[in-house]
Amino acid sequence: MSVPKIMALRMGVYCVLVGYLVCDFFVFKGPVYKSLNSSPRDEKTMIAEAKASGVVARVYYRPIYRAQVEEAMKEYLWRRGRNPGDTSAPERRLLRELMVNQLIDEELIKLQIKVSMSEEVAVSDDKVARAVEIEKGRHPDSRVYDELARRAGWSGEKEREMRLAARIQREEYIEKMLTVEVSDEEAKSWFEKNAPDFPAGFEVSRESIKDALSLKKRDEAWKKFRYEKLRHRAEGKIDLFDDVLFAEERD
Repeated sequence: MSVPKIMALRMGVYCVLVGYLVCDFFVFKGPVYKSLNSSPRDEKTMIAEAKASGVVARVYYRPIYRAQVEEAMKEYLWRRGRNPGDTSAPERRLLRELMVNQLIDEELIKLQIKVSMSEEVAVSDDKVARAVEIEKGRHPDSRVYDELARRAGWSGEKEREMRLAARIQREEYIEKMLTVEVSDEEAKSWFEKNAPDFPAGFEVSRESIKDALSLKKRDEAWKKFRYEKLRHRAEGKIDLFDDVLFAEERD
C-alpha cells in the first residue's frame, strides 16, 4: 500500500474516532461521557455492598465470603465427628474466627508465592495423583471423600486435582520458608535440663527430642513468618467485618 493511501486510511480512522467521541459527549452521552462524569463510589458504599453480598473479609480487596467460613467450619467439625449443631454459640464464634484467619493466611500465601516466584512452579502429575490417593485413603468409604468434595463445592475430579495441586504448592512453599534444623548439641542441652523425664537416656531419646524441638522451632518460625512476611506486609490491606462474620445463621 502506498504512503498516500496509508495516510488517508489513518485519517479516516481518526475521523471516525473523533466523530464517535463527539456523539458520545454531546449527542447520546455514552459510556465515555458517563465514565468521566460519574462520581466514583466511596469506600463506605463499597464496604456496604460487600457486606450485603456476604463478604466477611477482604485481602487486598479480594473477598472472603461468610459461606466459605461456614463450610470450613463444618468440615473442621465433620472431620472430628461433629457438626455445628453440637456446638455452643461461643465455640462457633471461636471457630469462625479461626477459620477466617486461616482463609486470610491462605490468600496472603497465594499472593506471596506470586510475588516471590519469578515463574509459576508447576506441581507434577505424580504428586497430585499421590495426594488424591492419600486424601481418598483417609476415608475408607468413598462416599465420605465425595461428601467433602461436595461441601467444598468442587465440580468434578479435575477441579479436585487443581485444588490439591494449589494446596501442595502452598505447603511446599511454606516448607521452604520454615526450614529448621536441630543439632545434637541443642538436643543434648535440652535433655540435660529435662533428664528425669527420659530415664532411657539421651541416645535412646535423641530422635524423639529432636523431633519435638523441630516442631517447636517450626511453630516459632511460622509465627515470625506469618507476622513479618504475611500480616505485617499486608497491614492496612486486610478488612475484617465482624458484624457479618459473627452473625448467627438465620432461618
